[in-house]
Amino acid sequence: MLLFDDERYSHFLNPLSSRNRKVYYECIQSLIEKSRNVPLLYETDARDTLILYFRNCNYALVEEDVDGGNDRLGNNQSETDNASAVLRYFRYCGWLSERELGRNGDNIATVDPYCRKLIDAIERIFNRDNSAALSNQIFMIYDILHSAFNEDHARTHRPYSNILEPVSDAVGELKNELLTLKDSIRTIMRVVISLSETNDLGQFMLKDTMMQKFFSDYFFIKKDGMIPGYIGEIEKMLVDILNTRVYERMIKEFQEMRGCEYNEAYERVNGLLDEIRSFISYDYEKDMDYIDHRINTYYQLYSSRILMVLSNGVNLQSYLNDILMFLKQADEETRNFVLEKLGESFELQSYKYVGRKSIERRRKRKENRQSAAVTSSILTMEEKAELTRQLLYEYPDRFGIEQAAAYFDALLGDKDILEPDESVIRTRDDVMMIVSAIIYSDSDGFPFTTAFKEGYVDTPLSRISRTIIKRRGK
Repeated sequence: MLLFDDERYSHFLNPLSSRNRKVYYECIQSLIEKSRNVPLLYETDARDTLILYFRNCNYALVEEDVDGGNDRLGNNQSETDNASAVLRYFRYCGWLSERELGRNGDNIATVDPYCRKLIDAIERIFNRDNSAALSNQIFMIYDILHSAFNEDHARTHRPYSNILEPVSDAVGELKNELLTLKDSIRTIMRVVISLSETNDLGQFMLKDTMMQKFFSDYFFIKKDGMIPGYIGEIEKMLVDILNTRVYERMIKEFQEMRGCEYNEAYERVNGLLDEIRSFISYDYEKDMDYIDHRINTYYQLYSSRILMVLSNGVNLQSYLNDILMFLKQADEETRNFVLEKLGESFELQSYKYVGRKSIERRRKRKENRQSAAVTSSILTMEEKAELTRQLLYEYPDRFGIEQAAAYFDALLGDKDILEPDESVIRTRDDVMMIVSAIIYSDSDGFPFTTAFKEGYVDTPLSRISRTIIKRRGK
């Protein structure tokens, strides 16, 4: 890894952990922004940009040795000296390119590509607008998967690198965004609990930017049924991709990239696809349901908090505790009398507000036979017939009775009884064969029987019950 093995990057992270780290971060941002506006960034332009930054800087610089102790940064230095010291320090840490003369005789001050990626990653993680992050990831997954069904698309020539890995990365980002939504709800709840004035609660409801971002992003996903339509089409494509030539190309590309056996490449590709299908089909809906529940809890908390604030700080919990302790110690006659009087002290009524939309007659919507969210199949009737023929005749059932019988016959050899353990269960096919043996155990055409023992066999692939497999009649 270059960060640890290359001497040029031995001080790469020093500016972000120094005493003036905020100054260095804003300086490199200024240089990156300047480099976007010019064909080539020269050292003179970079120095002028930093001089302007230090003239308008609102921070009190901390006296610090930079460039391995050869320069010094501080308020006692001039803007020009500080700008030159920062440029030399950035070169020392690998944030700027090595000294190289340009066409005008001045040194080039190009920002290192790894530094650009580092700053961009920090911005995306800590300082970006998440208002459309969820929907962007879903649209990206859909677009990439859709390209797999177009043989002329450039992505299909290297499908593992250009289709499967980007989809896996987008799914990972989608998981992170859902976690961010969950954390946003927790943060909102903590803030609501800490508020003690009615005016504060009203201002929080109206002006809190974090809550506005959260709810606008969430309700865009939930409304109109557009995103669920894309999710359904993604689920369909994840199943249909197994019947395409792109799927086999993924396995072959991974095999060539890693120099591994076909079985290893097969397991890797199928593992990624299974992980993506599991998230889209199960985890996504589970997380969204959890967020629905938490939002309802948030509204209940907000309502309860307003009622508590409007009660002028009366500690109702203390009064209720005193009443319950009195009822506990009182005799039955006194307890019944107190409960009867308490019941007469409260009158609960339910009110529901009727608005204009509640009595408005719904307009009949025009029938839309072609949904914009779900696309029609791109396979012709001839292609469907060819895929059906291949499924029936060219790809026999790998885990049928005959295949399972031959597998265990070869595995047992001269033995009559086998108890599968970690040495036997090494691949996904081994797990599927054991499951097949359990399924076919009572079938007449299967020459083996199975029985269960207490406990489980834990392997990197699965956790299954301990099983005994033996030949019939033995």
